[in-house]
Amino acid sequence: MKTPLQYAQQEWEDNTTPHPKEHFYENGKKQGTDEFRKRGQAIALVNWGCEDIEITKLEKLPGAGKGAANPLVNFLKELANKHHIRISCQVRPYTPDKPFPDEPIITEQEKLEAWYEKHGFQLITQGKPAPTWAWYPDVPSNYADDVSGFLPEG
Repeated sequence: MKTPLQYAQQEWEDNTTPHPKEHFYENGKKQGTDEFRKRGQAIALVNWGCEDIEITKLEKLPGAGKGAANPLVNFLKELANKHHIRISCQVRPYTPDKPFPDEPIITEQEKLEAWYEKHGFQLITQGKPAPTWAWYPDVPSNYADDVSGFLPEG
């Protein structure tokens, strides 16, 4: 019998298309290929862990306008709601490998955190230099307990 996470993964694969993306070292030699999946005008590299969906990378495609990643994130949220699982991701800007999107990417930490909050994610910041994590629909209680000493009071 499949777990809720396995059902969600199957639905993800049925409703997205493979979009492998090669990345290279600075000297131009091929470093590897990431197995992104495409939905609409955005792609995501997703890790299907034991308990949650982890967004590893999220990018809009070249030529895609502002808001291109919204449908993809909303679909992941639909899967989380339907199958009663969580989404997690480490909130950190990065420069995608070529081809680059035509529109500017979010390169500032604060703006990226605001983008995730706008999409209903809860943020956990442990302080610098520790990363900020985003969770949807909520932060697991065991995780919140582990970092409670780092959270601001209030």
